[in-house]
Amino acid sequence: MSPITQLGRGRFYGDYRAQCQVGDLALAELRPTVPEHEIVTHTHEDAHFLLLLEGAYLSSARGMPGVCATRALVLNPPGTTHRDCFRGLDGRFFTLSIPGEAWRAVTEERDLPQDALKLSPSALIRATRLWQELRQWDGASPLVVEAAFEELLDAAATEHQLAHKGGPAWLERAREQLHDDWMHTPRLGELARTVDVHPVYLARAFRRSYGCSPGEYLRRCRMEQAVAMLHDRRIAIADIAAACGFVDQSHFTHAFRRAYRYTPAQYRALA
Repeated sequence: MSPITQLGRGRFYGDYRAQCQVGDLALAELRPTVPEHEIVTHTHEDAHFLLLLEGAYLSSARGMPGVCATRALVLNPPGTTHRDCFRGLDGRFFTLSIPGEAWRAVTEERDLPQDALKLSPSALIRATRLWQELRQWDGASPLVVEAAFEELLDAAATEHQLAHKGGPAWLERAREQLHDDWMHTPRLGELARTVDVHPVYLARAFRRSYGCSPGEYLRRCRMEQAVAMLHDRRIAIADIAAACGFVDQSHFTHAFRRAYRYTPAQYRALA
């Protein structure tokens, strides 16, 4: 069996179009240079976030489709071993790399995933902000990058908590109902009846386990659906606002900017 290729800190199978260093953090925008059939199983000694910008990407990360052709964000912890690659050489991707020892330090402060996985649209927006900072670098960029990196870690930790630190099975059923039926707004009593508990008990248990109320979680699910829908330019922003339960486009724009610091139109221009 051939030895597994190890890629050092901040190294990828790609042509570096832009790159910058901020302390332990290495940012880069790249284009793939190695054809799919030449990619071998390899491991990364550092942790990195990979933001897919263009192209068809093959990834074994949890939550990724077999071939991903839309914008997506993958977290690969240190030691990730895979054959992730592009199908063809027309792709483009952004990476944020963190040395293994620095990653272990941040995991002491947050409960972060230990396996490669696709992150949510909320984290994707934060990674997009870092990519834009690399493209528009100025004297204040290092401070912006460090703060945005902390937000990205918080988003990843929140997702990990939702996936692995839920409450009892009935509470997870309630959360899944809100996530899967995000277009419907149930009353608290209705949601409680579906899992056969008292509404007050449901509300308290939900916040204790997930760090937010059922209504706040539903709003988060809708906002993440909106981010995904913005990638499809055929859907008008007003229609996205209506589908996601906002009173009108102005209300949607205000909420989106408050959550992500972009308006929907600004994010769509980046996407």
